[in-house]
Amino acid sequence: MRSLLTLLAALVPAAAAAQTSFPMVTHVTPVAVQRGTTAEVVVECRTSSLAGAYRVLVEGEGVAIEPVPPKDAAPADPKAPVPALAALPLKVTVAADARPGVREFRVACRHGVSSLGQLVVVDAPVVKEQPGIGTPEKAQPVPVPGVICGRVEAAENVDYYRFPAKAGRVVTFEVFCARIQDKIHDLQKHADPLVAVYDAAGKELAAADDGFFADPVLAFAAPKDGEYLLAVRDAKYDGDPRWAYAVTVTDGPYAAHAFPLGVNPGTTVKAFPVGSAGATAGWTLAAPKALGVTTAPLRAGEAETNPVPVVVTPLPPAEEVEPNDDPKAATRVAVPCAVNGRVGVKRDLDHFVFAGVKGKPVRLEVFARRFGTPLRSQLDAQLDVLGPDGKVLASNDDQAPGVKDSALVFAPPADGDYVVRVRDLNNKGGDGFVYLLECDHAGPDFALKCDPSKAMVGPGGRTAWFAQVTRLNGFAGPVAVEVKGLPPGVTVNPLTIPASMTTGLLVVSAAEDAQVGAAAVTVVGTADAVGADGKPARLVRAAAAVEEIYFPGGGRGRFDVGMQAVAVTAGSDVARMKASKDRVVLKPGEEVRIDVEVVRGPGFAGPVTLDVPIRHLTVVHASPLPPGVTVVDGKSKTLLGTGSAGHVVLKAAPDAAECTDVPVCVQAFVPINFVVKIGYATDVIWVSVKK
Repeated sequence: MRSLLTLLAALVPAAAAAQTSFPMVTHVTPVAVQRGTTAEVVVECRTSSLAGAYRVLVEGEGVAIEPVPPKDAAPADPKAPVPALAALPLKVTVAADARPGVREFRVACRHGVSSLGQLVVVDAPVVKEQPGIGTPEKAQPVPVPGVICGRVEAAENVDYYRFPAKAGRVVTFEVFCARIQDKIHDLQKHADPLVAVYDAAGKELAAADDGFFADPVLAFAAPKDGEYLLAVRDAKYDGDPRWAYAVTVTDGPYAAHAFPLGVNPGTTVKAFPVGSAGATAGWTLAAPKALGVTTAPLRAGEAETNPVPVVVTPLPPAEEVEPNDDPKAATRVAVPCAVNGRVGVKRDLDHFVFAGVKGKPVRLEVFARRFGTPLRSQLDAQLDVLGPDGKVLASNDDQAPGVKDSALVFAPPADGDYVVRVRDLNNKGGDGFVYLLECDHAGPDFALKCDPSKAMVGPGGRTAWFAQVTRLNGFAGPVAVEVKGLPPGVTVNPLTIPASMTTGLLVVSAAEDAQVGAAAVTVVGTADAVGADGKPARLVRAAAAVEEIYFPGGGRGRFDVGMQAVAVTAGSDVARMKASKDRVVLKPGEEVRIDVEVVRGPGFAGPVTLDVPIRHLTVVHASPLPPGVTVVDGKSKTLLGTGSAGHVVLKAAPDAAECTDVPVCVQAFVPINFVVKIGYATDVIWVSVKK
């Protein structure tokens, strides 16, 4: 059996190794680009190189990014080591009607596709931080409106900016900093930004720490005409050269939230903003057509706010009616519906009554505050279902860590009325405590994720993806998985995740004559089920890509992102993997050995580790093995060091269930650092268990 110490030693690259890493993007400077303009930004990375960049993949529409290669760049030699290039200029063109907000991107280089980077699309002109503005006396003047782009570069760093304001006029500052670091693969230490406003005498007039989770939002009403100072720093006076920020500055209408939060696709509704725009009539919200959590501005005549969080839902709209603090005064709703509400004051309780049918479960879900999404309501929801006698029959606080929204599926024990209660967990309340409560019949469903979020293969090479399905509301069927948008010369194996499994294997393979190229792809799951109405239903769900996050201390974290990518590289450390078997049939209790040969690329002599699942520090993150089949570590040769031959022993437990042709592969992992490993795969090995 391999020891933990031996495994750790195998993961640390040897000094003479020639491991080729993908570019690990850390930040962009400046991190914001104005709509309707073309600008140059610089993307920086660590642990690898941005040399040989030929394309940039960007999330959504309206933004085009092109790498600006160095003027003295020599033609790429696929046999030569990757030259060092830690920073690369990018030409960014943003359409005038592009959606404002944070955009994901990846830089495609000849040796690999980068980890995720993030860029902010803004409305106002961008002002870059100038050197030497670390004291109030040297504060940099900035226009209003405007967007300040800078960095909290070192410990105790404070950046000062000077701005004009008129008496009584509200100037709103919104910081983009922590939220553009959450998805960064190898940053480890993250900023906790703080902003403060001072008068000419140095007196602090206003300050804000958290607002959009760790990013502050500050509304400042100037006491008199004049110039004021804005200070930007880390809340703990920490700093890092990679901590880039953008601060939007506006004296126009600003909305932190809006009521209603939920709208039907393609509709235009009256909306009431929370913020300097004022909760007055006259504002409207035009909902996007695509379902899900997004952002959209409010409009009143020629005036327009910043984009506010919106939940686009297909369910019929409803709205809470106060007073409804008592279950006897509950607002009557009909299932299905989407109820817009607000916990308007401290200790406010919102009650809704619906007619339940025995044996017909109802899905209840609150949308308000979700880390990693635009939803930033101040509500920390608590959801309860009460019976006719007032007893609590079901309850939920948080769906998951970071998701402060409640959700549950309630099966009425008998026909009759039931009451749903929404409140703040800490009995707080206010204008910003808006929410949407979806009430729907709980039909069968599933969610899909794909780990990891990118695939890099040289001609003739292969790598592995793991599709992970979560079945919901009684759904217990198989899920067919496919990948759409693959670049030329790249294929994946057919995959259906059987009802007995939650993970399936996708081997991404490049043809021998595949050309260097990259594409953003979508992993899609399809299943047949019986809907809540008893009729056949086809379920089609896109997978969330799982970005690997390098945690402090060496842990492997995972963060859902929007962009899945595939790249064909000029070559790779492992040219191909060969397995002695392409089909394995196990009897319960039987073992089978699979010999593996690692064909190394030119010049690569570094350490290699074999495995079947994704494992890090004994934690299994994903495994394609059917239930009851395991890797026998003590009988497997997986720590190859600088060798090229190993083997894996699979064993079926005595009670292993029968299965047919489950796709499995053996992976060769090349360590880049203590956490990061690049995986290469054999072709699919079809595993069956037969009694």
